[in-house]
Amino acid sequence: MRPFWLLAVTLFCSLLLTSIAQADECRQIRAGLDIGSGTTKIAVARVDLCQHRIEKMLYQDQRAVAWNEALSQASDNQLSPAVVRQGEVALQQLLKNAQRYHPQRITGVATAAFRRASNGQAVIEQLASQTGTRLTVISQQQEAKLGFLSAKAALNDPSIRDEQLLVWDIGGGSMQMTAWRQQQNQPVADIYQGKLASVTLKNFILTVLKNSPDAASPNPIGSWRQTVLRFVELFAGNDVTPQIRQDVAGRQVIGIGGVHGFSIRNQLPGKPDRYSLSRLSELSKQQVWKGDSELTGEYRATDVSNLLLVEGYMRALKIDEVTVVNASLIQGVLLQ
Repeated sequence: MRPFWLLAVTLFCSLLLTSIAQADECRQIRAGLDIGSGTTKIAVARVDLCQHRIEKMLYQDQRAVAWNEALSQASDNQLSPAVVRQGEVALQQLLKNAQRYHPQRITGVATAAFRRASNGQAVIEQLASQTGTRLTVISQQQEAKLGFLSAKAALNDPSIRDEQLLVWDIGGGSMQMTAWRQQQNQPVADIYQGKLASVTLKNFILTVLKNSPDAASPNPIGSWRQTVLRFVELFAGNDVTPQIRQDVAGRQVIGIGGVHGFSIRNQLPGKPDRYSLSRLSELSKQQVWKGDSELTGEYRATDVSNLLLVEGYMRALKIDEVTVVNASLIQGVLLQ
């Protein structure tokens, strides 16, 4: 009998070791970078490549780098050496902290400011070379799909179907809304690629309404609130596609990115995970009378105008509530 038990134990150990080896092959420590128009973010996570999910987020951080702001002030449509240096320093700081977790792969994406700048691709190639990372400038459509993937990963609920969600991502220089639906038994992505975003609305208020293009901030916005809201609502009404409007009607709207996840959420009492149009409207009525000295944080120049941006779109598209999910493009970068 002894040889039989010995054979059984040997077989069990062999299967166990094989299973462990396969599990190890599935798991990888990855670092992802999201170089947005106003913020550079990093995350390190343990990723299950076989199940296509993030098992555990190990580290997250971000730095404010005003890429879009610098570009809007440039007369030659180029990112200046000063902001490039600032971006390089920010990247090096973030990567130094991330290296403690020994990531096996470091990749990142760059968005609107780099698409628009005539030297955007060259700057990203320079940053990639200097930091030893793989960075890519992605299209707005790629950004939208990556944002949707990130939102689904952050929700971490396999029971939620793609067709139940509309993901709304707002950054400094662009806005995306993404919804998936079935058409002839094939998944089709409806994508709104908007140009009105955090920095662009702030600059509109400063240049068109206040005639103060050189000012650092439009605060206090005060009695200009209704004018700004009318502009945003009219813009959204004309710019958003009919299909996206139809998608909004029957889905849960998920807000991701810096405007929803940091700017709006941090101004709401209690930093809630969802907010209604009525609550947002009440807050904007209060905040528009505050100057920069009464606001806090690195993004106070756009915080109040962000409230009006989101409120105007919610009015135009009849969005009653937004659920905030802590996601940017990073989750999608980690899973790709």
